[in-house]
Amino acid sequence: MSIDNYEELQKFIDLNEHYRTYLDEHNNTRPDGRKFHENRSIQILKKFLQHSYGSSMIRFGNTTVICSITGQLAKPSLKSLRSGFIQTVVLLPRTQAWSTYGRRQQIINENLTLSQHLLDIIYKSKLINLEDLCIEEGKWVWCLQIDFQCLNNDGNLFDSCLLALNVALHHTYFPTVKIDPDTQKPLVYTKELKHFQYNQQQEPLCCTIAVYEYEQEYKYLIDPTLEEENIAKCILHYVLLKNDQICLIHKTSGAPFSIDKFHQCYSFAREYILELRRNLNQ
Repeated sequence: MSIDNYEELQKFIDLNEHYRTYLDEHNNTRPDGRKFHENRSIQILKKFLQHSYGSSMIRFGNTTVICSITGQLAKPSLKSLRSGFIQTVVLLPRTQAWSTYGRRQQIINENLTLSQHLLDIIYKSKLINLEDLCIEEGKWVWCLQIDFQCLNNDGNLFDSCLLALNVALHHTYFPTVKIDPDTQKPLVYTKELKHFQYNQQQEPLCCTIAVYEYEQEYKYLIDPTLEEENIAKCILHYVLLKNDQICLIHKTSGAPFSIDKFHQCYSFAREYILELRRNLNQ
């Protein structure tokens, strides 16, 4: 590893001390120039992939995520003959997974946890009705595959994935499927596309807050970078629906939190998610 200056050396030796020193010298400004409650620039690219049913690419600062939605035909479960299936997978860059100083297994576990959280949000918010994935009751249904490929992880992966999902769903088109009356096999017409129907009234979006202890009090860092997540006392995730109803609150282990602090962070999350919705609807 090449170390160009004293700042990089301090960051390498003690990231927490480097962050605290920077706040002291720069009047409570984060190392990337943002205030505590300020988010990074957001870039949205729709219909990013040619051969998926729906796709998007989202950039939160240096964090870049691609969401791809595809579908496969499947037999329904005997427990619910009209319900399809949904699978979510989150993948980090292979180089990051192998080179992060012994954290490979931890990163894999975080991927599995995030994949499950995203699937839980889809179910809990009723963003996608499984019965809308039915082609013919008891015979054929869609198995929806939602893949999140992280090209670069610089923190706030949860928010990026959920925003990418909403953008991709808005531009998802499925091929028409008809059942052959003689063979009872499905016939897929790839040139006859129809817009995928999902619950646009829900639109769950996430706000990630890193809780950092500075001068014996907590500072709440909106849209944290990867470095800020690593030095935080704990991480909070607020997932809100369109009517500001709470879909999910998740807190990592760490600093104890009072009800008043949860309410305070909720107000930060509302303002941040309103900004995300404005970006989403542009």
